[in-house]
Amino acid sequence: MKVSSFSTMIILLTISSIFSMQPIQCHSPTPDMIEDVCKKTSQYQLCLITLKSNLYSHHLKSHEDIPGFVRITLQVIAARAPVVLEQIQDVYLQTDHTQLKAALDNCITAYVKITKELIPQAQQCLDKGDTIGVKEKATLAGTLAGSCEQKCKGTTTSGISPLGDSGEFVQNMCSIAASIASMPQPTH
Repeated sequence: MKVSSFSTMIILLTISSIFSMQPIQCHSPTPDMIEDVCKKTSQYQLCLITLKSNLYSHHLKSHEDIPGFVRITLQVIAARAPVVLEQIQDVYLQTDHTQLKAALDNCITAYVKITKELIPQAQQCLDKGDTIGVKEKATLAGTLAGSCEQKCKGTTTSGISPLGDSGEFVQNMCSIAASIASMPQPTH
């Protein structure tokens, strides 16, 4: 088979253009960037563990790092809050303690609000670039989770919540989300 010089030229141009094209890359934030962000939150270790363990399931672009970090924390809260709600409902059904039942009833209301309203609204605010809205919703969700935790602790003589550290985890994650949302946002 005879290859014409024109065909050879086309093949060479095609090959050279493939090698000269810049690859499309997703930028993964550096560990230093994650550490710098987490140092600005009240829960450094939890922030660091959360962002590093969830980072690679998210494809962050360099201009989306801060919003991407907020998104990760909100998704963790969105996954955990329904589990806590279920835990609260289970404890509620198993106890006869009147004071604890009253506290748990309050917690059920709080976690329904966290799960069904506040965190989805915070995610919508993030999608719109409304970081103030994200901070407000995450802060309110954290306050509700903390209030629930305190009410449950107050019903036992040991001062230990029957929910373990589940409510505290949600409260701390909300604090992290609000802190990161408050950080300066990149311009596009």
